[in-house]
Amino acid sequence: MSDTPEPPGDGPPPRSRPAAVRWLEAAELAAGIALLALIFVLMLTQALQRHLPVSGWVWTGELAQLGFVWLAFSLAGYLLGRDEHITLKLIDFAPQAWIRRAVWIAANLVVAAVCAGFVVDATELVFGGSPMTTPALGIPMSWVYVIPMAGLALTALRAAVNAVATGPPAGAPLPAEADADAGEADR
Repeated sequence: MSDTPEPPGDGPPPRSRPAAVRWLEAAELAAGIALLALIFVLMLTQALQRHLPVSGWVWTGELAQLGFVWLAFSLAGYLLGRDEHITLKLIDFAPQAWIRRAVWIAANLVVAAVCAGFVVDATELVFGGSPMTTPALGIPMSWVYVIPMAGLALTALRAAVNAVATGPPAGAPLPAEADADAGEADR
Protein backbone atom coordinates (compact mmCIF):
# COMPACT_ATOMS: atom_id res chain seq x y z
CA MET A 1 0.00 0.00 0.00
CA SER A 2 1.43 3.38 -0.92
CA ASP A 3 1.43 6.52 1.21
CA THR A 4 0.77 8.72 -1.81
CA PRO A 5 -2.82 9.96 -1.90
CA GLU A 6 -4.74 9.45 -5.10
CA PRO A 7 -5.37 12.62 -7.10
CA PRO A 8 -8.97 13.79 -7.02
CA GLY A 9 -11.04 13.14 -10.12
CA ASP A 10 -9.94 11.46 -13.30
CA GLY A 11 -7.30 14.04 -14.21
CA PRO A 12 -3.60 13.38 -14.55
CA PRO A 13 -1.55 13.20 -11.36
CA PRO A 14 -0.05 16.54 -10.30
CA ARG A 15 3.44 17.27 -11.58
CA SER A 16 6.05 17.00 -8.87
CA ARG A 17 8.31 19.96 -8.36
CA PRO A 18 12.00 19.80 -7.49
CA ALA A 19 12.88 20.27 -3.82
CA ALA A 20 14.43 23.70 -4.44
CA VAL A 21 11.21 24.93 -6.03
CA ARG A 22 9.14 23.54 -3.15
CA TRP A 23 11.40 25.32 -0.64
CA LEU A 24 11.12 28.55 -2.63
CA GLU A 25 7.33 28.23 -2.74
CA ALA A 26 7.24 27.62 1.01
CA ALA A 27 9.39 30.70 1.64
CA GLU A 28 7.23 32.84 -0.66
CA LEU A 29 4.07 31.60 1.01
CA ALA A 30 5.51 32.19 4.50
CA ALA A 31 6.45 35.75 3.52
CA GLY A 32 2.93 36.29 2.19
CA ILE A 33 1.37 34.95 5.39
CA ALA A 34 3.63 37.16 7.52
CA LEU A 35 2.75 40.24 5.47
CA LEU A 36 -0.95 39.45 5.63
CA ALA A 37 -0.73 39.06 9.42
CA LEU A 38 1.18 42.35 9.64
CA ILE A 39 -1.47 44.13 7.59
CA PHE A 40 -4.24 42.66 9.77
CA VAL A 41 -2.57 43.76 13.00
CA LEU A 42 -1.87 47.25 11.65
CA MET A 43 -5.42 47.73 10.37
CA LEU A 44 -6.81 46.47 13.69
CA THR A 45 -4.56 48.93 15.52
CA GLN A 46 -5.82 51.76 13.33
CA ALA A 47 -9.44 50.81 14.02
CA LEU A 48 -8.84 50.64 17.78
CA GLN A 49 -7.09 54.02 17.78
CA ARG A 50 -10.21 55.67 16.43
CA HIS A 51 -12.24 54.52 19.44
CA LEU A 52 -9.71 55.07 22.21
CA PRO A 53 -8.84 58.44 23.77
CA VAL A 54 -5.22 58.27 22.61
CA SER A 55 -3.35 60.03 19.86
CA GLY A 56 -3.07 57.91 16.71
CA TRP A 57 0.07 56.45 15.25
CA VAL A 58 0.38 57.67 11.68
CA TRP A 59 3.01 55.08 10.86
CA THR A 60 0.50 52.20 11.16
CA GLY A 61 -1.35 53.34 8.04
CA GLU A 62 1.85 53.93 6.13
CA LEU A 63 3.25 50.52 7.00
CA ALA A 64 -0.06 48.82 6.16
CA GLN A 65 -0.05 50.46 2.71
CA LEU A 66 3.52 49.34 2.10
CA GLY A 67 2.53 45.87 3.33
CA PHE A 68 -0.20 45.66 0.69
CA VAL A 69 2.31 46.49 -2.04
CA TRP A 70 4.88 44.07 -0.67
CA LEU A 71 2.25 41.33 -0.41
CA ALA A 72 1.32 41.68 -4.08
CA PHE A 73 4.91 41.54 -5.31
CA SER A 74 6.08 38.83 -2.91
CA LEU A 75 3.35 36.39 -3.97
CA ALA A 76 3.42 37.06 -7.72
CA GLY A 77 6.04 34.38 -8.42
CA TYR A 78 4.29 31.88 -6.16
CA LEU A 79 0.97 32.35 -7.94
CA LEU A 80 2.55 32.24 -11.40
CA GLY A 81 4.53 29.09 -10.61
CA ARG A 82 1.42 27.26 -9.42
CA ASP A 83 -0.81 28.66 -12.23
CA GLU A 84 -3.08 30.25 -9.63
CA HIS A 85 -2.85 33.81 -10.91
CA ILE A 86 -5.69 35.69 -12.58
CA THR A 87 -6.04 34.54 -16.18
CA LEU A 88 -8.52 34.26 -18.99
CA LYS A 89 -8.91 30.56 -19.67
CA LEU A 90 -10.09 30.91 -23.27
CA ILE A 91 -7.25 28.98 -24.90
CA ASP A 92 -7.69 26.10 -22.45
CA PHE A 93 -10.74 25.08 -24.50
CA ALA A 94 -8.69 24.70 -27.69
CA PRO A 95 -8.88 21.10 -28.90
CA GLN A 96 -5.28 20.97 -30.16
CA ALA A 97 -2.61 20.58 -27.48
CA TRP A 98 -0.01 22.38 -29.62
CA ILE A 99 -2.13 25.56 -29.60
CA ARG A 100 -2.38 25.47 -25.81
CA ARG A 101 1.36 24.84 -25.55
CA ALA A 102 2.26 27.67 -27.97
CA VAL A 103 0.09 30.19 -26.13
CA TRP A 104 1.46 28.97 -22.78
CA ILE A 105 5.06 29.48 -23.94
CA ALA A 106 4.36 32.88 -25.52
CA ALA A 107 2.48 34.15 -22.45
CA ASN A 108 5.21 33.04 -20.07
CA LEU A 109 7.95 34.55 -22.24
CA VAL A 110 6.07 37.88 -22.32
CA VAL A 111 5.64 37.81 -18.54
CA ALA A 112 9.33 36.97 -18.09
CA ALA A 113 10.41 39.81 -20.39
CA VAL A 114 8.15 42.39 -18.74
CA CYS A 115 9.22 41.33 -15.25
CA ALA A 116 12.89 41.42 -16.27
CA GLY A 117 12.41 44.98 -17.51
CA PHE A 118 10.76 45.90 -14.22
CA VAL A 119 13.64 44.30 -12.32
CA VAL A 120 16.11 46.51 -14.21
CA ASP A 121 14.11 49.60 -13.27
CA ALA A 122 13.68 48.44 -9.67
CA THR A 123 17.43 47.83 -9.43
CA GLU A 124 18.01 51.46 -10.38
CA LEU A 125 15.58 52.54 -7.65
CA VAL A 126 17.20 50.31 -5.02
CA PHE A 127 20.82 51.12 -5.80
CA GLY A 128 20.32 54.67 -7.12
CA GLY A 129 20.94 56.25 -3.72
CA SER A 130 17.81 58.39 -3.58
CA PRO A 131 17.68 60.59 -0.45
CA MET A 132 13.88 60.24 -0.21
CA THR A 133 12.30 58.58 2.84
CA THR A 134 8.77 57.59 3.77
CA PRO A 135 6.89 60.40 5.51
CA ALA A 136 5.97 58.81 8.84
CA LEU A 137 8.56 56.09 9.43
CA GLY A 138 11.51 57.64 7.63
CA ILE A 139 12.39 54.39 5.84
CA PRO A 140 14.69 55.07 2.88
CA MET A 141 12.75 54.56 -0.33
CA SER A 142 15.55 52.39 -1.69
CA TRP A 143 14.71 49.87 1.05
CA VAL A 144 11.02 49.98 0.18
CA TYR A 145 11.77 48.84 -3.38
CA VAL A 146 13.79 45.76 -2.37
CA ILE A 147 10.76 43.44 -1.91
CA PRO A 148 9.14 44.39 -5.26
CA MET A 149 12.52 43.91 -6.98
CA ALA A 150 12.96 40.45 -5.46
CA GLY A 151 9.34 39.49 -6.20
CA LEU A 152 9.62 40.58 -9.82
CA ALA A 153 12.92 38.72 -10.23
CA LEU A 154 11.36 35.53 -8.88
CA THR A 155 8.32 36.02 -11.12
CA ALA A 156 10.56 36.44 -14.18
CA LEU A 157 12.48 33.31 -13.23
CA ARG A 158 9.32 31.27 -12.65
CA ALA A 159 7.83 32.46 -15.96
CA ALA A 160 10.98 31.49 -17.85
CA VAL A 161 10.99 28.07 -16.19
CA ASN A 162 7.28 27.64 -16.99
CA ALA A 163 7.96 28.41 -20.64
CA VAL A 164 10.60 25.72 -21.07
CA ALA A 165 10.13 23.13 -18.33
CA THR A 166 6.44 22.68 -17.67
CA GLY A 167 3.47 22.45 -19.92
CA PRO A 168 0.18 24.22 -19.75
CA PRO A 169 -2.45 22.96 -17.37
CA ALA A 170 -4.53 20.09 -18.66
CA GLY A 171 -7.20 21.18 -21.09
CA ALA A 172 -10.40 22.24 -19.40
CA PRO A 173 -13.54 20.41 -20.42
CA LEU A 174 -15.89 22.26 -22.70
CA PRO A 175 -18.89 23.73 -20.85
CA ALA A 176 -21.29 21.25 -22.47
CA GLU A 177 -19.05 18.33 -21.45
CA ALA A 178 -18.76 19.61 -17.90
CA ASP A 179 -22.59 19.86 -17.62
CA ALA A 180 -22.97 16.34 -19.01
CA ASP A 181 -20.37 14.96 -16.57
CA ALA A 182 -22.14 16.67 -13.68
CA GLY A 183 -25.47 15.17 -14.76
CA GLU A 184 -23.98 11.67 -14.87
CA ALA A 185 -22.48 12.09 -11.42
CA ASP A 186 -25.93 12.95 -9.99
CA ARG A 187 -27.40 9.64 -11.15
